[in-house]
Amino acid sequence: MLSDELKQHIQASYSQLIKNKQLQTRAGQKQMIAAIARTLTQVNCDADGRRASAEPGVCVVEAGTGTGKTLAYLVSALPVAKALDKKLIIATATVALQEQVLFKDIPDLLQNCDLQFTYALAKGRGRYLCLAKLDNALRANSSSDAMRDLFKVELQDPADLDRGLYEGMLDALGKGEWQGDRDDWKQVMEEDQWRPVAVEAGQCSGSRCAYFSSCCYFKSREGLLKADCIIANHDLVLSDLALGGGVILPAPADSIYIFDEAHQLAGKSLSHFSHQLRLNSTGKWLEQFATILTRLQQEVPTPNRFTGMLEEAALLSQRARNHLNEQFGLVRDYANKAESASADGGTLQYVFNGGIVELSLRELFDGMSVDFIELASRLAKINDLLKAALETEGGEVERQQAELWFPLFGSAQIRVEKAAACCLHFSRSDNEKSVPEARWLTFREFGNELEITVAVSPVLAAGSLQDYLWESCFGAVLTSATLTTLGSFDFLRKRCGLPDSSSCQVIQSPFSHHEAAVLQVPKSGFDPSKSQEHTQAIIKILPQLLTKELGALVLFSSRRQLLDVLEGLPTEFRQQVMAQDDYSKQELLRLHKAAVDAGRNNVIFGLASMAEGIDLPGEYCTHVVIAKIPFPVPNDPIDATLGDWVKGQGGNPFQEISVPEACLRLIQASGRLLRRESDTGTITILDERLMTRSYGRAILSSMPPYQRRIL
Repeated sequence: MLSDELKQHIQASYSQLIKNKQLQTRAGQKQMIAAIARTLTQVNCDADGRRASAEPGVCVVEAGTGTGKTLAYLVSALPVAKALDKKLIIATATVALQEQVLFKDIPDLLQNCDLQFTYALAKGRGRYLCLAKLDNALRANSSSDAMRDLFKVELQDPADLDRGLYEGMLDALGKGEWQGDRDDWKQVMEEDQWRPVAVEAGQCSGSRCAYFSSCCYFKSREGLLKADCIIANHDLVLSDLALGGGVILPAPADSIYIFDEAHQLAGKSLSHFSHQLRLNSTGKWLEQFATILTRLQQEVPTPNRFTGMLEEAALLSQRARNHLNEQFGLVRDYANKAESASADGGTLQYVFNGGIVELSLRELFDGMSVDFIELASRLAKINDLLKAALETEGGEVERQQAELWFPLFGSAQIRVEKAAACCLHFSRSDNEKSVPEARWLTFREFGNELEITVAVSPVLAAGSLQDYLWESCFGAVLTSATLTTLGSFDFLRKRCGLPDSSSCQVIQSPFSHHEAAVLQVPKSGFDPSKSQEHTQAIIKILPQLLTKELGALVLFSSRRQLLDVLEGLPTEFRQQVMAQDDYSKQELLRLHKAAVDAGRNNVIFGLASMAEGIDLPGEYCTHVVIAKIPFPVPNDPIDATLGDWVKGQGGNPFQEISVPEACLRLIQASGRLLRRESDTGTITILDERLMTRSYGRAILSSMPPYQRRIL
């Protein structure tokens, strides 16, 4: 229950912040603060402060642009988290928002009100230098020569490594000028420069490492666990949850999560709980691994238990390789039934209807899972022995050898475990009463060789989030400007498996949409089902639409149409256009703003990634043109499998999946126009289905209350 003392503390902090920053009180912001504080304090706790309620406190807030979401959740959740002795973990979906929270919003809060708290930025292991790997990169030995053929990335030839760079790193560490964080290094590093010396999962021996007391990653994590507030991103939080929670970040039971841009949570969750296995490259790796394991036995002077383990692992690797070779043809035959999955036709894809794989193929992958499980078990024992060797002298393996070999065997173990998990998920049968997993094969030629990728993914994030997040966390806040679809939270509830007790509410934007913007749609002449005619209609109307605006954004659902429109435009108008494929996203935005600042008309042509997470206020964007309703890709394996299941349950996949998803995307895309209260402009959606189809009219009625106009 929200105590009077805590309520007064939150109210006083907010009032002080508003006064010191000379801001106007926002009714929506106050409403959001109250909703978060009330929800999080309704969780029942036991004597030790642990959650005793069956469900966590989950507050879902759709807050329109301009509400001031970040300050609202900071002012409300921070005092609650401290009062409950919980960590506050803020997860954003974009680097831009993470930087805003870290460098602007939190410093503003600390400077302008009496809230007292510590904070830290959380990064994955891969952003930190591994001192052991740096040492290995700067010296060569016979063991590294023996394994270089196998571990081309992890252990490169010293001649290929940038010794000057690594010596500079060592010097900067020694002088205290650098703390081993990649993002703080004075120059931009390419991936092939950084990865040989970066911390990686499976390669770290933790407290057994000779460099543990000076470890850059563990020093940062020690500071992280002491902080009251941790700024992370969706991917890092989901990675931690997938590992069981409490591995990278504080334990879920001791944490309150803020998921900003929460409309992306379900999609990101699917990728973290999916599995992939490349058959051709895995087969080659197993063959190399078997060979190198045999060679490594010669590195140990006297045969012992360790050399016996290496021999067994070599035999298991070769057995797995042989089984994969024997059955490769059976999997390859599915290419004859596959369909194109890429614009260039270079990738083929076969999706198993309803996620149901034929018995013969299931038996094949079940057998392969046994191979990988046995090999992973043997590698785990090898790694246990290597860990022991790191702590003692004169054992079955010399400490120096163990230091070199452990990271490499750790990587191998993780790779084999992932292969086993993929085979298991691919070979199993789903419960008829539950939502199935999507299963598919992709085929692509690389040179003269065919690569086949086996893929498995949940089709709804609900199950994974229930198991790994809602079951264990103390509380969570989900917020974004777009969480409802067709006027309801039902789509979000279904996709994320939100607890029944979740508090959901909509807070209207303080922006006056009706006065600030016009939404115009055509009544006819723009039917996307007639692709060539639709493209020609866009080519004809764009120069007429974008005559006065200095800055404009045109969003396409397909790269093919973007290129066709660009090619068909008059030369004079085309000179004003910058297309997404021609520049990196950040460079494109920089060049666009520079052109507008110089008084030149400039139009950005972008795809889905430009439909959210970019900020073009004022003259940088006064007209957003959307080519068509952004329905999901029809051949997406996950959506196709979910659609089959919905249909089997007597539902309508188009109405229950495609329309809500498209509605969400369209609202996000239109939101690129009004970024500040003073912004004005036009949104044009060149899709007549918004007027002629019942689902289109339903989507249109769900849009913010802009002025409406017929083209």
